[in-house]
Amino acid sequence: MPIHKSLSLAFLLFFLPFLSSSHATISSATAGLPEAEALLKWKATLFPSQALHSWLLPATNATTNTISRCKWIGISCNSLGSVTEIILPSAGLQGKLDNLSFPSFPNLVHLNLSGNTLTGTIPTHIGTLHKLMSLDLSANNLSGILPLSMANLSHISELDISSNEIRGEVAPIFFTNWTKLISLRLQYNQLTGNIPSEIRLLTNLQILYLGGNKINGSTPVEIGNLVNLNELVLSINHLDGSIPSTLGNLSMLTILSLHENQISGRIPAELGNLKSLVQTSLRSNNVSGPIPPALGNLTNLRLLFLYGNQISGSIPPQFGNLINLDKLDLSNNTLTGSIPFILGNLTKLTVLSLFQNQISGSIPPELGNLMTLNKLSLYNNNLSCSIPPALGNLSMVTILYLSKNQFSGTIPAELGNLKNLVELMLYQNNLTGRIPPDLGSIPSTLGNLTKLTVLNLFQNQISGSIPPEIRNLVNLKVLDMSYSLLTEMTNMTNLSKFYLSGNNFFGYLPQLCQGAEIPKGFRNCTSLTRVRLNGNRLAANVSEAFGVYPHLSFMMSATICCLVNSHQIGENAEL
Repeated sequence: MPIHKSLSLAFLLFFLPFLSSSHATISSATAGLPEAEALLKWKATLFPSQALHSWLLPATNATTNTISRCKWIGISCNSLGSVTEIILPSAGLQGKLDNLSFPSFPNLVHLNLSGNTLTGTIPTHIGTLHKLMSLDLSANNLSGILPLSMANLSHISELDISSNEIRGEVAPIFFTNWTKLISLRLQYNQLTGNIPSEIRLLTNLQILYLGGNKINGSTPVEIGNLVNLNELVLSINHLDGSIPSTLGNLSMLTILSLHENQISGRIPAELGNLKSLVQTSLRSNNVSGPIPPALGNLTNLRLLFLYGNQISGSIPPQFGNLINLDKLDLSNNTLTGSIPFILGNLTKLTVLSLFQNQISGSIPPELGNLMTLNKLSLYNNNLSCSIPPALGNLSMVTILYLSKNQFSGTIPAELGNLKNLVELMLYQNNLTGRIPPDLGSIPSTLGNLTKLTVLNLFQNQISGSIPPEIRNLVNLKVLDMSYSLLTEMTNMTNLSKFYLSGNNFFGYLPQLCQGAEIPKGFRNCTSLTRVRLNGNRLAANVSEAFGVYPHLSFMMSATICCLVNSHQIGENAEL
């Protein structure tokens, strides 16, 4: 090899690192200028935001400008000084998204502008962000359609445009190109049309949220191909048809939400294969047929909502296996049969709602084992026999609805143990006997329920007097003992609604509100809004019992029903 060629090669090898370094410096100095200009132009169109106070260029050379831009709030750059991230969630941004020149950001990987007040449409030039991997525009005021150019975002793995006003259909081409998607959130928009069958191509998808739109058609059977799916939410749409049995293939699914649609047909037994399910809501649809016993296999389930359908048959005893269940709501269906005693195994339950069905038989005493229960609602069924004293063990319960059944016998004194009870509904039953008095050393009277705000015993056959202990219910706002067989009553305070119609009260109005004289006990009940005393045999000038009621709007007594407008009832009023 000639000597001069060897020297030339050595020269190049010696200076190559310096040439590369110089080129990198020049690239770093100049490449970021269009990005900085694009950001500043966008900032100029936005309503002033404190979050962007650092977006300023110092009056120095271009290299410093590039370095400065990479230190702006919400901006991150790569090693060459090119913007890779714009992260400005809940930054108080107000303006339009289409004023941001996306072609100026060829290396952008992450864009998060969620929780702002951006308006206008999603610009078509967003499709130039070929390297974009995550896009979050959620919780803004964006409108218009999803531009077809978004199909060019072939590297996108996380896409969230939820809680906007986006309309139109989800084009099949999106699912054709977005095969790297892991999370797709388009919920709470105005999307219409069907869910394209091309959704089967999103085999990497783990989260799919399309709820809160106007999507119609049936649930695609192809969703069963998304074997990595972890969360599926299609609720609050116009979906019809049946639940595809292919959903039983989604073995990793933890959330299945199809509520508030027009889905019909039966619950497929294949859903019992979803052993990872934690939450399932099929409520408020037109689902019919029996509950498949296979749902008893879902031992990780914490929430099961099937209410508001046309489900028939009995409650499967296999539900006793759902030992992690926190909320079970089967109300407003056409269920028959009895309440399985094995539900007493569900010791983590906080809500058990079976109301408005055709369930018969007695309340199993085993329900008294549900020590964490907060709400028990069994009203409007065909339940009979007596109320089990074991319900007195439900020390955490705040809501107890047993009305509109056929319960007989007395009110168990043990209900007095429910110290956290706020509402007690026992109306329209066949309950008899006296309201439980104090049983010596056992604190088990209704007078112990000092948190009670509503007590409704309407239309039973309870007799005797209202016990003095009821005066302890200092938080009681609504008391309805109408159409029973009561003959006496005693002191109560803070009432806003008081109904005693259709009893056998005779003579003068007795002492009612603490500290008042007979028959003027009502004068201290200044919180009253509604009063019913009709159907009794009250004597003398009953109007003397009344005072000034700023909130009273309705009163019904022996001979007159009147609307009252916050004034004192006159001495000569005919009640």
